Amino acid sequence: MIEEGSDEPGTYTEITEVTPDKCSVWMEKRRCNRVPLKRSNVDKFKSILRNKQFRTTHQGFALDWHGCLIDGQHRAAAIIETGVTVTAQVTYNLSPESFAAIDGGRVRTAGDHVAQITEMKQNNSNVYAAALKILANRATGLHWMRWTSGRLTAERLQELIPRWPVDEERIVRLVSKGKQCHASATGLIVAHKIITEVWPESIADLFFDGIGEASREFVGRDPRALYTNTMINVNRGVVSRDSVQQSAQAIKAFNALVSGESIGTLKKMKAAGVKIVKDRRTGKEIQQEYPPDRYPEVIQPAINISDKWLGDDYTGPIG
Repeated sequence: MIEEGSDEPGTYTEITEVTPDKCSVWMEKRRCNRVPLKRSNVDKFKSILRNKQFRTTHQGFALDWHGCLIDGQHRAAAIIETGVTVTAQVTYNLSPESFAAIDGGRVRTAGDHVAQITEMKQNNSNVYAAALKILANRATGLHWMRWTSGRLTAERLQELIPRWPVDEERIVRLVSKGKQCHASATGLIVAHKIITEVWPESIADLFFDGIGEASREFVGRDPRALYTNTMINVNRGVVSRDSVQQSAQAIKAFNALVSGESIGTLKKMKAAGVKIVKDRRTGKEIQQEYPPDRYPEVIQPAINISDKWLGDDYTGPIG
């Protein structure tokens, strides 16, 4: 039922013939549903159709009030490819937000939901979703070694995207930078969002725009070149997925850049552990626990940006 005074069309369901032509129209309007088709699921439905095993049940097809097919895309693809017409249940005029609650042909990932919410390409939404998970865990006070744990629901992602917005163009640039450095694009996005909690983007970009291939123009111990070379040497030609560690290393390099400090290396943070030491009084070996390294804090902008790395001609905003 639709509430009186509402502009939303009423939802209704009917049992009707679903033809290949009808499915083709639905699939053309599927841009709101960016969940990639899983070939094994399409083939499964093709086999069912060819063997005349398709039955009319409560599961069928669902369209939102824009005419976008938000459920049943694997069945539709199979109908198109086999040319078989079926009788099925079709629900019309669902809210577009229903997509998040539908259990489709495969389990939807966080990246799938981000793609649907933001209309990003799937590859970019996967990177963004991974960064949102790390940022969300960091915000809840979890220790940095656990930042990548847990799963985000579609409802939670609806809250996180406005909190840490990243436009697709920036994601594409950081993915490219990650490939040039053999570094994690997710880690770079996380570092960028943490840095820009304190500094304006114009300052953060002095670091991020200067890594990768662009770092070749820098000499000496410029942190941008040091970060690039460290990632390339440590990861040995393979793009690393060590996102939390590399976000920390990027923050260390950024801090050195704006403060003009020299850093000889960008070491990984150590997790908590146990080491064997000798008791000075008894001479016996004992186990001693040691805490994990702290995730670095971003240097505050209450400094004058050093011209050691940036030169003395930078005139952009600082605060």
